[in-house]
Amino acid sequence: MSLIIGSVALTRFVMFPETMDEESRAIISEHISFYNYLSDTDKRYFEHRVLKFIDNHNFIGREKVEITLKMKLLIAATAIMLTFGMRRYLFPQFKNIVIYPKNYFSTVTKMEHKGETNPKYGTIVFSWDNFLEGIRIEDNNLNLGLHELTHALHFTFLRHKSFTAVVFLDHFKTLLEKLKDRQLQRKIINSGYLRHYAFKNQYEFLSVLVEHFFETPKEFNQKLPEIYEMVKLMLNLDTLKITSGEQRMVART
Repeated sequence: MSLIIGSVALTRFVMFPETMDEESRAIISEHISFYNYLSDTDKRYFEHRVLKFIDNHNFIGREKVEITLKMKLLIAATAIMLTFGMRRYLFPQFKNIVIYPKNYFSTVTKMEHKGETNPKYGTIVFSWDNFLEGIRIEDNNLNLGLHELTHALHFTFLRHKSFTAVVFLDHFKTLLEKLKDRQLQRKIINSGYLRHYAFKNQYEFLSVLVEHFFETPKEFNQKLPEIYEMVKLMLNLDTLKITSGEQRMVART
């Protein structure tokens, strides 16, 4: 694995990567298609990061939910898929991941939710049936895990500044500037590609973009290539090339 700086490639590696057992590897392979596109070397890095993510976060069940290995693995794998192009891949501001069996009533917002991200309490919340539905159907651009974890990543980078955060936030700022162009605005709306919820605010817009980026990258690049390029730069990842087998992961910012 290399880190590309200008025209110089610097080798980066994990000295003693944690090893995932076959049961865990099979669960990820069955449910996370992104993982299956990776080279054997990158799969090992992916697995190492998944195990680190699990070690660094608390998983809490609500309404009689018993936390299982599958729950931990699939949530962690979704987080690592999102951050796989980055050097920083943990969510230090969000230590607790709460899982409900289905839609739940939030005592914070006083509304029913499928999931939510609360930076004040350092908590990410998922309804498990909706989380699973998001990864089961891979091409409808509705992925609860990616949506909420993108919120968490964004809030983390706003709070914990690092080189990775600066790259992400700078490209997002550039994207927001580009979106002031009326012609681009009309192109986005007329494409009919993004669901209406994306236009609620900049945070929801970003999360919806990421869902599309991972689920339908080919269509995204065809319909909104300027926006696709900006998301690619933010995440330091090109899902279109990875899922088509054209690119190995070689960069971490």
